[in-house]
Parts: sequence; C-alpha cells; structure tokens
Amino acid sequence: MKPNAARISTYLLPIDRFGTVGKVHSVFDQSLNLSVKDQLINLTASGEFLSSFGIQLSQETFRQLRPFCQQGNVVKLAEDSITVYDASGIEKVVFSEVLPVSLKVRAMVYEGSILERLKRILLEEQLETRLGLVLGEKERVYSEFLRNLDQESCDWNELVTYFVGRGKGLTPSGDDLLMGYLFMLRSYEPPFLDKLAEPLAAAQKRTTDVSGNYLAAMLSGYASSPFIALQQALQRESSEAELASVVEGLLAIGHTSGSDTCYGLLLGIEAVQNYQKELDANH
Repeated sequence: MKPNAARISTYLLPIDRFGTVGKVHSVFDQSLNLSVKDQLINLTASGEFLSSFGIQLSQETFRQLRPFCQQGNVVKLAEDSITVYDASGIEKVVFSEVLPVSLKVRAMVYEGSILERLKRILLEEQLETRLGLVLGEKERVYSEFLRNLDQESCDWNELVTYFVGRGKGLTPSGDDLLMGYLFMLRSYEPPFLDKLAEPLAAAQKRTTDVSGNYLAAMLSGYASSPFIALQQALQRESSEAELASVVEGLLAIGHTSGSDTCYGLLLGIEAVQNYQKELDANH
C-alpha cells in the first residue's frame, strides 16, 4: 500500500453514496467514526481490521488527520480526499490511490465436513464461560430456539426485541450474538433468513449508532474483514489449524464482542446443520 493510499470497503462506494458532508462522530486511539446522515464511516490505521463501513489509512495519514478530529467537527468527503474543519485550522488528506476492498458476504454451498470442523473449534473455546451476555433461563430458551427452528415456542420479533441493544459497550452483547448468527444465515441462505432479517431491520435504531450500522451492513450483505476471512477459509476447506487462527482473529474483537459473536456463529452453524438434516431426511 502506497504511503497515502486508502483501502475502502465496497459497501461505501461510491464515496458520496450517503452524502459528501458529515461530522466527526467518535474518536479512539487507532480509529474514528465519521457520520454522514445516518451512515457511519470508520477510519482506521489498523492493518488487521477493516470495518464493513470502513476506510483504512496508513499510520502516517491517520496521525496527520486525528488531531483535527474533535467530536462534532465538520467533515467533507470527496472521491480522493477527506477534509476536516477544526477550530485550529482545516486539514485535507488527498489519497494517492483508493483501493476498493470487497467485504461482500457470498452465498456458499453447504459442505458438512468443514462446518463440523469449525463447530468443533468453536466448542473447544468454551464460549459460554466467556460471554458478555449473561446466559440466564430466557437466554438459554432463545439459544435453543436459534439452534432448532422447528419449535413453535418462540416469536422472532420477541427474540430480536430481547437481544438488540442488550449489554454494554459500542456493540452490545445481544447484537454481537445476532451478528454472528446472521452471518451464518447470510452465508448459507436457509429460508428462515428472512424471518430474522425483517424484525432486525426494524430494530436497528434501538441500539447504539455503531452497532446499528454493523447490523445494517450485514443485512445488506457486508461484513467486517474477520468475517470475510472466515468465509474464505470455509470456501478453501482450510485445515483445523488455519480455521483456528481465523477464529482467534474473531475472538480478538473488542472486550467480549468476539466471544459473543462466535457464540452466535456456533448457534448459526447448528441451525444450518439441522436444516440440512431435515432436507436430507425428506429426500
């Protein structure tokens, strides 16, 4: 990557898709969020992680821009530049090149053995002991429903209302679980995908801005780079060691976000496997 290049998620393209003028929404050590209308744009200096709604800058470019990024400052976006208007002055960063990165979730063909391998790795992580989400009786009932969808005991709207926004932090634990689950459904497209997608689309305003944007991107079929790395590993039918390494990348997200997300993945795998068993039994 050239010194002043930017890598950008294709979800954000064209760059003026959501508008050209916005504000600085939130600022962190290695990343910050811009807000253009209701869409967040994550600017990061991390080489490891690209958000589904992200632009990756070099460390140098990020360091140049960050001092001017106070919450609420006006930001102008163009195809090859970002301009920030601060009380101390105007800072414009012009990109030497813009590299589109596809973070599109692809529909995959069901392959039982690789999914079983991934499930084994996730089970070994003993995720239930590491969740930000407290697994009380209600959570266990919902988890069981998400695994075995033939039960009449549960209402999707009720489940989504219960989980969305539940927990602390930028991405609450309930949202992280649903993100992991939704990713598996988007990958294998079972017919019950829509049963979750519809209430989830209606509920995304009931959580944090950051989490709502991640859910919106996933509902549109875009995921952050660790999810895409997992999908590519599944498509390659990677070895257990390779898969375990990708899972570690997911687990490293946030304080408990990674564990909550991986628990959702595990429930999603079991749902897809159970649906496939049903299909096989009826043929």
